Amino acid sequence: MVDGERRRDALLDAAVGLLMSRGYDKLTMVDVAEEADLSRTIVYRHFASKRELVDAVAARALGVYTVRWRKELGAAPSPGTAASIFRAAFRVVSEDPLLAAIATRDRDVFGRYLRDPDAAMPGPAGLGLLGQFLGAMQQAGAVRPGIDLASVAVVLDALTAAVLHAIQEHHGRLDGPSPETLIDTVTEMIDRMLTPKAPDTDAVLALIDERLGRTP
Repeated sequence: MVDGERRRDALLDAAVGLLMSRGYDKLTMVDVAEEADLSRTIVYRHFASKRELVDAVAARALGVYTVRWRKELGAAPSPGTAASIFRAAFRVVSEDPLLAAIATRDRDVFGRYLRDPDAAMPGPAGLGLLGQFLGAMQQAGAVRPGIDLASVAVVLDALTAAVLHAIQEHHGRLDGPSPETLIDTVTEMIDRMLTPKAPDTDAVLALIDERLGRTP
């Protein structure tokens, strides 16, 4: 079992490197096997197809993200507000090229994978989930009433992609705001747009932990 888990992790590690350097469309199972120094038989024993392999890559990355995001959120001065939730997300995602590619649905990285209806991440499918979560925050008293949350979800999704692209372009350049300044500015905008005067942040944190399966 341990050897099987190590082989699977080795395949996923190899796939991440090749995915980021070549993109999904040029990725092959043979290349993954060679990069991991394993046989093609072992690759197909773990993953029936390239799409299934990339599904697993995305799932593992998002699992790691969730842990890091919750830790970052817990360290925020006012955890549980919309601003703190997005600030933690921006900070974690901006530090990981794969997470940034997932968040922005980078076509250079994921190519035809994004158009596969059976893929785990086929385009902007998260808008409905984001709207539902904002609705739950609203019911918990941490988002102002009377806001069209479906529209807000679309705006925040587009804003997230724009911020991450700007952060990626900033690296190695001296002009423009620093990533930290940009994140602070954007999250202040989100805070002014969504947060009521007295948000029930404890209720939001309880909601988040319930959804993550965490116990108090």
